[in-house]
Amino acid sequence: MLHLIDRIMNLDIGNRGVEKLYEPARARNNEALCAAAARTLVGVGRGDCVILITGSLTRPWVTPRIGETDGPVGVAALARALSYGFNAIPVIVTDHSLQEPIGQTVQAAGLSVVTLEQAKRGTANPRFCSVAVMQGFPIDDAEAQGEATRMIDDLSPKAVISVERAGMTPRGTYHNMLGQDFSEGRARIDYLVQEAAARKIPTTGVGDGGNEIGMGAVAEAVHAHVPHGPVLCAKLPTDVLLPAGVSNWGCYAIVAALAVLTGRPELIHTPAMERRLVDAAARAGLVDGNTGKCESTVDGLSLDVHVGIVELLLTTALRSMKAAH
Repeated sequence: MLHLIDRIMNLDIGNRGVEKLYEPARARNNEALCAAAARTLVGVGRGDCVILITGSLTRPWVTPRIGETDGPVGVAALARALSYGFNAIPVIVTDHSLQEPIGQTVQAAGLSVVTLEQAKRGTANPRFCSVAVMQGFPIDDAEAQGEATRMIDDLSPKAVISVERAGMTPRGTYHNMLGQDFSEGRARIDYLVQEAAARKIPTTGVGDGGNEIGMGAVAEAVHAHVPHGPVLCAKLPTDVLLPAGVSNWGCYAIVAALAVLTGRPELIHTPAMERRLVDAAARAGLVDGNTGKCESTVDGLSLDVHVGIVELLLTTALRSMKAAH
């Protein structure tokens, strides 16, 4: 049934060529991709940090404060599962300019956005307190490399997951789905994933277009099947790569698999929470990356479509858990 979760996650409704990336990504792991990603989180405990990277600057030539609804919504759902399920500390890393709207989206998932020291106090107390930490990241390459080292030293994360985060190409640039260079003003968070990998910390990438961190693992397939693939393909691989029809769906698949593996159905993302989070993201000023509109849609698909996908994942996970017993 976990393989079915992968199939739902990978539905290429937007016809981006992402379905062609699944098999090469799957060939790198011995199980369903959602399960491989979820296994990096199964051992997370009270006060442990997990780094969640997101934030797609979709119109940086207008202002770096315009980010997409895709990515932050999925990360909010994943952060909720980590906090509610394990009393862990989700540390969400993004551009300085996107901390506020992404923070509001995370709060809509039921988490208080606090400092790292406050999060440590909150998770150490027997009385449960759901918390998350927002962290900006530098644009300058040298500063970013230094910050990556410092952050890994300070947090000792159990895992690093990057969601809908444009990755640097071999040329040192960043490109959107049209192949346009949109490097300007973009935090170099690639170095954080690179530092984690160098220290053997599990890394996961989630993407829907070939230009995201992690897609370097299937670069040949991106070049062959994604429009403008040779131009936009990110160079950095991750240990696990989840190609998804919409990146948020990849997060929901991880959460569903995590619930199945731990026997915790309450962790699964729900249709009601999906509506709440997408609405909150739009109210916070995040936009649909396809349309550029500040509306409750994601990647040009209506909220009802996303709710339908969530319902499918929820039902599949619950049936998988029932079959296991």
